[in-house]
Amino acid sequence: MKFAIALVALFCVSAISAAPTKEPSPFAQAIINLAEGVVKQLEKQIPDWDPKATLEANLLKVVDKPLESGVIPGWNPQASIRDNLVSALETYIKNLKVEGLDETKPVAENVKVVVADLFEKLPVPAFFPKDQIEAQIVANVIELLKKVQLKGFDVNKTVDDDVAVVVDDSLADVKGLDPKASLEDFVNAALKNFLAQVKLPGFSPDKTLEDDVAEVLTNLLKNLPF
Repeated sequence: MKFAIALVALFCVSAISAAPTKEPSPFAQAIINLAEGVVKQLEKQIPDWDPKATLEANLLKVVDKPLESGVIPGWNPQASIRDNLVSALETYIKNLKVEGLDETKPVAENVKVVVADLFEKLPVPAFFPKDQIEAQIVANVIELLKKVQLKGFDVNKTVDDDVAVVVDDSLADVKGLDPKASLEDFVNAALKNFLAQVKLPGFSPDKTLEDDVAEVLTNLLKNLPF
């Protein structure tokens, strides 16, 4: 599933203040509509996912089911919770199956790959300044990522390295959890902490995934010259 824009929406953790938005242009709206369509298809493939429920509620449900059953794909009981969470997030990124996406390369390089993959799906007319618009979107995303306020996060580091930074920061506030707490409680606390730190303009864990993707994209595309 080439759900490329989810990489931007879920991987970025920042402290950016939301800015006023304007109505998206027809081309920007086409990108938003495409992303919403991909989201709807993705949601149909996730067992028990409720498209009308909040992102946080759905993610907790997806996480809790394997934890409750005791069968966690890819979980290594010999490894730490931190290492297992890093592995899980890296596996998710790999499963996006975006051609050319390489988690061992810098984030900035992968942003170009993600945007190019998105544009391949758009019915762009031959006369449209595709290269110019694609370059501007890449610049906007990279500028957004440079404002991520996590110690050690850097767009010039590899995706794998920055994933570790995101997980470490998400777990930082979970250290005070009762040592006797269950694995489920620990992972849920880490997930809620991660979602609470995502400060992308338009993003909220209390919205549906579709609404989050649409609003994040609306903010991201508002300054494009078309």
